[in-house]
Amino acid sequence: MLNEFFQVNWVLVDAIIIVFLFLLLISVRIFKSTHRWRLKFSNEALEYLSLPKSYDIGTGHFIFIKQCNLTRNSSRYKDYQENPLIMIVRTKLKTHLTKIITEGLSSYGFNIINLKLKIKFKSPNNDKNGVLEGEINSLISLVISYFNLEGLIPNPRYILLNCSKSFVPHKKILSAPNEIGHILVNPRINKLNNVNLKETFHNLPQHPHLFYIFSTRNFFFLKNLDLKHFIYEFDENNKDKANLITLEKSTKRFKYYETIFLGTIIDIIENKLLRS
Repeated sequence: MLNEFFQVNWVLVDAIIIVFLFLLLISVRIFKSTHRWRLKFSNEALEYLSLPKSYDIGTGHFIFIKQCNLTRNSSRYKDYQENPLIMIVRTKLKTHLTKIITEGLSSYGFNIINLKLKIKFKSPNNDKNGVLEGEINSLISLVISYFNLEGLIPNPRYILLNCSKSFVPHKKILSAPNEIGHILVNPRINKLNNVNLKETFHNLPQHPHLFYIFSTRNFFFLKNLDLKHFIYEFDENNKDKANLITLEKSTKRFKYYETIFLGTIIDIIENKLLRS
């Protein structure tokens, strides 16, 4: 009786150990994906300048600037005299990714403005979308004007790198006088804004300066449903109006694919936008 009491169910013990190790492995993978990022610039030639809070940039109805700063490379002055400005727009996510992309593009010879926005209104309503587009253009114009008047950016032309999930491009954004290209990174495509996407493709004339970059995965091995929904709307009739680029095996955070992502952006800028 005593021997039976001290008998160990080794099958159960092994199962518990296997489950524990499996959970530990997943935890390590999640930690590496979310926390192991380089947080500071390694290029000492980069200058980091913020838009002063005292500068009156006006107030909008739905869009507000939460943070705005300029990054430029003091050792590549001749390059950014000629190169267009890169305007990176985001709302909340992708903070670490935008820092890496900022350092890479600035080291390559571009002036970079990072613009963090707060968008209060999210709806597929066409009338208010027009207001959103107008406010976005107005804020971008005011920010560029400030840094231009301060003598920090000599070239007012810009390429919009849109890392925000809150809106998709429309006619007013694409027709801004100084914008020479628009690159969207994993925009949210769902039932709410499918209407806007259809309208965008339907109303736009041939516009080869519009690029969509999607990762094929969402997280781990889960597929990127935004890409799936986009492909459903992006048929043969739309290929003369926009360009679709997918990064195989990459997740939405582009962790471990930062170099490929950066190279894709540079290729779009140098070989497609600046040569068109």
